[in-house]
Amino acid sequence: MKFISLALALVLIALQYQIWLGNGGLKFQHEAMKQKARHMQQHNKQLSARNQELKAEVDDLKNGYEAISEIARSQYKFIQAGETYYKIQ
Repeated sequence: MKFISLALALVLIALQYQIWLGNGGLKFQHEAMKQKARHMQQHNKQLSARNQELKAEVDDLKNGYEAISEIARSQYKFIQAGETYYKIQ
């Protein structure tokens, strides 16, 4: 009986080792999840900065004629009355 108890205890220890510390075990998964979380936090910071830029641009478009004029000139090649357009190649 003593031998069976000892054998079962050793099997339990071996299985626990595989679960916690083995290749692909919980420790490995925990480290992978921490790394993924750090990556996602960095990505969220970049997206947050981009959102702030877009919000500022939207506010500028809502409140200012200069921003609309700038976009019209650069993207759509609009010119105002009295201006002369020169195309340099």
